[in-house]
Amino acid sequence: MNTPLIDIHTHLSAEEFDGDRSEVLTRALEVCDVLIDIGSGTSHEAFLRAKNLAESHPQVYFTAGIHPHDADKIGSDDSVLNQIEELLSHPKCVAIGECGLDYFYKNSSRDNQMKTFEWHIKKAEEFALPLMIHTRDAEKDTKDLLARYEGPAVFHCFTGTEDLALFGVAKDFLVSFSGIVTFKKAEDLRAIFLKLPLKNIVVETDSPFLAPVPMRGKRNESAFVKHTAEFLAHLAGLPFEEFAKQTSENAFRVFSKMQRPPKP
Repeated sequence: MNTPLIDIHTHLSAEEFDGDRSEVLTRALEVCDVLIDIGSGTSHEAFLRAKNLAESHPQVYFTAGIHPHDADKIGSDDSVLNQIEELLSHPKCVAIGECGLDYFYKNSSRDNQMKTFEWHIKKAEEFALPLMIHTRDAEKDTKDLLARYEGPAVFHCFTGTEDLALFGVAKDFLVSFSGIVTFKKAEDLRAIFLKLPLKNIVVETDSPFLAPVPMRGKRNESAFVKHTAEFLAHLAGLPFEEFAKQTSENAFRVFSKMQRPPKP
């Protein structure tokens, strides 16, 4: 591939890849310049696994944060919050999250989710890091909490409304599309994609979840981001190389701590 992509959201450090992580990474780097591994979970292990993976591979970066599902359990745990805060200064920590609000599954109370998200927003401002935002069925509260936030952010694995996408664009956030956009029933999501400026778009896998067509039913991996990018480029009527180059530039602009790998 002449124009490498960036998978801005993968869970390569998760246990689903414990048996073949090296092979998955090798395949990923045939398609991607860099990957961002997501370090959010129910204990320090998630943060440390992501950090350790990033430290072991020059083209892997990581994030640290608390998923909204875990807000009740660890959202007010000072030891976890302090650990995240320490990681935010790490040279390879490029964002805080994934964090946000999820009212669909109701795994944590709305109040605790909001308090935890507010903490992430504050730390993003303090450390000048972008937010990696997870939001589902919580658009009003998401917008209210972000109304005064002026830093960078990404709506990861976007499945929201056009109103939320345009809110993000107005704040110069990135809107990230996963394999969901390739699914047969995702007509509304494809229509939203076509209304957004290319400078606000990035792509991701959210692997090991949500494998795109034609890989549906398989464990997702970062190499499959190519299928999503090719699909979106075709949908937008753009040459693949142009789409790949612009989305990669978008990622490097927002995740400003990432380094471009040296050209061979």
